[in-house]
Amino acid sequence: MVTVHERLAPLDDCSRGARLFRGDLIVFRSVDAVSALVSKAVGMIREVFAPHDPLVAQGALASVAYADKSEALIRAFEKDPGIRNLYRAALEAVGVDASLTYWDRLRLRIQPSGETHMSRRVMNLAPHRDSWGSNVMAQVNWWAPIYPVTAERTMVIYPAHWDRPIANTSADWDFEALRLRSQRGDDSYPLLPVATEPVDRTSAWPVVIEPGDLLCFSGAHLHASVPNTTGITRFSTEVRTANIEDLRAGRGAPNVDGAAPRQPLGWFHSLADGASLAAAFKQAT
Repeated sequence: MVTVHERLAPLDDCSRGARLFRGDLIVFRSVDAVSALVSKAVGMIREVFAPHDPLVAQGALASVAYADKSEALIRAFEKDPGIRNLYRAALEAVGVDASLTYWDRLRLRIQPSGETHMSRRVMNLAPHRDSWGSNVMAQVNWWAPIYPVTAERTMVIYPAHWDRPIANTSADWDFEALRLRSQRGDDSYPLLPVATEPVDRTSAWPVVIEPGDLLCFSGAHLHASVPNTTGITRFSTEVRTANIEDLRAGRGAPNVDGAAPRQPLGWFHSLADGASLAAAFKQAT
């Protein structure tokens, strides 16, 4: 049975991993460093959508203009050194050891209401496990809302599928193919592998936490976007990490249905010095 743990104090990598790799979820409540990250993100969002209220800006902007602003904002967020420093501080504040931890791109997720203002990087995500793409069973996902969320405007996790297989496209999805096509400006390749059969929603857990809270869960948990029909845009942020000691020891979540053709460790780079996980893991083994 999946348990949701709420914490006001940090948790070291080993203790946290032991819970996550059996399917549990952890919410770190009211983390000052996360609140600082959220404040910085809100400032960036407001600047891009000014003079409009970002939460309802889609009502004032044509879909193309909205997509252009959103995608420029997402790129700026990923590359901003202030965001990077605040993100690292937030992870360290909840117990992450930066010297052993590797992360991928920092993501700002924008989910407008309805479907009229969707684009390549501003869209609903179908049910998926991140591990279908990364093939890293020690991967940990971190997620935080930028503005308040509701059960109708958030992400949902499906605990019933933690140890239950579901048909999916992981065997036919290749990160290298995505990368090469993206470099050519070809957006036809799927952004991620997805489930191809109905999901068991009986235990669905819509994530409703506050700005300043931080959720972590295994990348092997099946999750998706809740279709947003609230009239208000959802802004959230996420990143994925892997601890090199977990990889060396073979610790991680069970792989119940993933069939990825490769393990692209090059996705991840050290929090401490930016070194590639692929190179570090090869050297360690």
